[in-house]
Amino acid sequence: MRKGATAVYHWVALLIAAGAVLQFLLAGAGVFGAESFESHKALGWMLHTAAIIVVIAAIVGPRTQRAIVMSIAFFVVFTIQVILPGAQEDSPWLAAFHPVLALAVLGMAVHIGLPAISRGRGAVAPRPAG
Repeated sequence: MRKGATAVYHWVALLIAAGAVLQFLLAGAGVFGAESFESHKALGWMLHTAAIIVVIAAIVGPRTQRAIVMSIAFFVVFTIQVILPGAQEDSPWLAAFHPVLALAVLGMAVHIGLPAISRGRGAVAPRPAG
């Protein structure tokens, strides 16, 4: 079970990373009038929900302090990122950090998920120092 949870931890993070790239496309479609922002919003909440799975899988799977802390930090940054558009009326400059944090979410998701790809090619994930 632990090995399966570890795979879920990495692969769901990679799925979130791919979804984040799609989010940029959907946001662009909304900005340029190709469609509304509804699909961007809906996918954003789905990805945010998937981030909960990453936290649970970190607790059940890798069981390292680093993995658990990283997954919680990922979820917290993601949560802040999805609530920022709500500040648009009162604090537009604060809401403007929404795409900036989206880049952080993308980077963190790739960082969490990368060992799955590395191991898939026969590489060994680096061991933490100490």
